[in-house]
Parts: sequence; C-alpha cells; structure tokens
Amino acid sequence: MKKSFKKILLIGTGGTITAKMVDGAWKPGEINEDELMNFIPEIQQLASIKTLNLFKIDSVGMQPKYWVKIAETIKSNYKLFDGFVIIHGSDTMHYTASALSFLIQKLTKPVILTGAMVPPQEIGTDAKRNVIDSLRVATESRIHEVVIVFNGKIMRGNRTKKFRELEFDAYHSIGMSPLGLIEQSIRYTGEHYNSNQETETSTQMPLFFDKMEIEVCIQKITPGYNPEIIPKLIEIGYKGIITEGFGSGNIPIYENSLIDEIKSATQKGVPIIVCSQCAVGFSWMMIYEAGKKAMMAGSIPGYDMISETALTKLMWILGNFPKATIQEITDLFLTDVAGEISEIKNPEYKRVWE
Repeated sequence: MKKSFKKILLIGTGGTITAKMVDGAWKPGEINEDELMNFIPEIQQLASIKTLNLFKIDSVGMQPKYWVKIAETIKSNYKLFDGFVIIHGSDTMHYTASALSFLIQKLTKPVILTGAMVPPQEIGTDAKRNVIDSLRVATESRIHEVVIVFNGKIMRGNRTKKFRELEFDAYHSIGMSPLGLIEQSIRYTGEHYNSNQETETSTQMPLFFDKMEIEVCIQKITPGYNPEIIPKLIEIGYKGIITEGFGSGNIPIYENSLIDEIKSATQKGVPIIVCSQCAVGFSWMMIYEAGKKAMMAGSIPGYDMISETALTKLMWILGNFPKATIQEITDLFLTDVAGEISEIKNPEYKRVWE
C-alpha cells in the first residue's frame, strides 16, 4: 500500500448496485460493499478503502431519518478519512444528495453519491465505471461538497434530477452545467465549486445538523386541483407544502382558486413554496397575474430551485429552526446555503447552460 494513498470510507446503503436476482426480480441489498469491491479489484490501486454497510435497502425505502444517520456516520468518521463515497440506489439518490448538502455544510472533504443502473455481476454493468469514477473524484479532485458522480459526470447534489428510469445517463444537472467530466483526466467545466481543504494543523469541522422535519410534502397542481386539499394537509399535521405550479410558478386564481388557502396557511405559520412543474423550469412568479397574486397571498417563490431540493431544504429549515416565523423561513429559504439557488431572480438574466 502506498503511503500517499488517501483514506476513503465507502458507505453502503443498497440499491441496484447491490442487487441479485430473487424470485425473478432484482432485490437490492443482496451484495455487501466488501463483495462489491471484489467485482472491481482495481479500485485498490486508487485509495485505501474501508467499507461500512449502513443499510441494505432499495432506495425507494429511503427515509429522512436515514439521511440523518448518514450525516451522523460521516460526522463520527470525519477526521479519520479524506473523503466519503456513498453507494445508493438511483431512484432517490438526488433526494439524499440534496438533504446531505443541508445536513453537512462547509465541507472540507468530498462527499460523493453513486450507484448503478445494472448490477455489478451483469454483462454491460455501469457499476464498475461509476465506483472507479467516484473514487477518482474523491482522491484526485479538490471538490469539497456533496456531489453525484454518474455516467462520467460530476453534478452538484442539490442541482441534480433523475430524468431517465433505466438508461446509464439517468441524471441531469439543472440550472447549471455539471461541475466536471471524468475522462482520462478530470476536466472541470468552469462552474464554481466549493474547495475548502483543511491544512494539516486545521481542526475545522463542517457544520453538522441532525434534524429533518418529515411533515413536508410536494403537491403537483393540476387542472381541477381541489383547494380543500391544502387545509386537509395542514389538518393532518403537515408543517410545510411545496407546490409545483404551472409554467413559471402559476397557481389557479379563478375557479378552484388557491389564494384563500395560501393566505390561511401562511397565517397559521405553514409555508407554501411554489416551484415549477416543468422538467427544466424556474419559478418567476411576478411575470403573470396568477403567480403574482399567489405570491402576494404569502407563498414563497422557488426561483431556480428544483422541487426535490425545495422539499429537503424546507425539511431542514423546519427541523432545525422550529420557532422561525414565516418571514424568517422565507429569508432562509431564499438564502443560498449550498449552491442550491442562485442570485438570479429575474428571467432576463436566466443562464444559458443546457
């Protein structure tokens, strides 16, 4: 073992990359991380790797309390390792990456999530490439934030969305280019990334948080959406609601108007966030009457934050600042915490990035 090898903790949570065929269907969690390393023996040339099997689940079973557990695991091992690679299922990887970007802030080391669309024992698997790429980013780059590494791309965790269910190119970076591409060398795209490496004498630790409010949901507004759903959600205990409005964040204001429900929720201290339901879209609520009236009623525009990120950010805010007023929640929600939202609040300055 080379003395210069960096120490990487490989944290397993399950997903397709750990799946075996059971009763005619792929069952995640059947391969542990030590077995996974046997499929990719060359990774021993990249780093000194220790494995930790935290969960063995299909990622559809991921829960907010598991995000906190992953963050706590990184916290307890932070001074022992140079970087962290999290093996994860693809269905909810972007939720976990986004949540971790709020639970662990001001990182001085890389936290990387990866997985596979095809199990490692199958011909044509992408597991080998994704794991090797992740370890290369962990050991070769100076990116110190939560990222997803998949299909040769390095993407900010809270700016990434799953677009395809089976293809290798499953994830796309939204509102910005990927941070980099992994080829013969790591090529950076020019996007700003956090790089805050510790010195040998530094004792700097990231900011760790340990709470997520689970009573937050996403509601996709549709033609004919019943406004009574909003007060019913509050009645059963929801403390925050993300709505996906039409187009640039437009909400019904005539028949089936949501304006009264937004006002009532806001008065009760329940924040209503309005994002766009467009696959690639931003919430510019001041453009149209429908958006402007919803905003004036008290809803909070999501601007260029994707709805999954808005969900995890609001869960983080409500969990860790339970006494915050609506205005304080609004101010914090619209503050860039981990690169999840830009300063652009006008579509005239929307970036050309695709």
